[in-house]
Amino acid sequence: MTRLLLGVGGCAVAFLLVLGLISLLPPTVQDAVPDSVLGGAVLVLGLAGALRAARRPR
Repeated sequence: MTRLLLGVGGCAVAFLLVLGLISLLPPTVQDAVPDSVLGGAVLVLGLAGALRAARRPR
């Protein structure tokens, strides 16, 4: 259960990190970035966090 919560927390942090980075971009660049790029970045960062949490020693 702890691993599941860590994975969900990692996905939430990844989502907020990507949103924060996109908000720092100029408005013209923000409009040019498709929503699928945002979703893909969140999935990749969340997967990386989940794999990292799964490899922790017991």
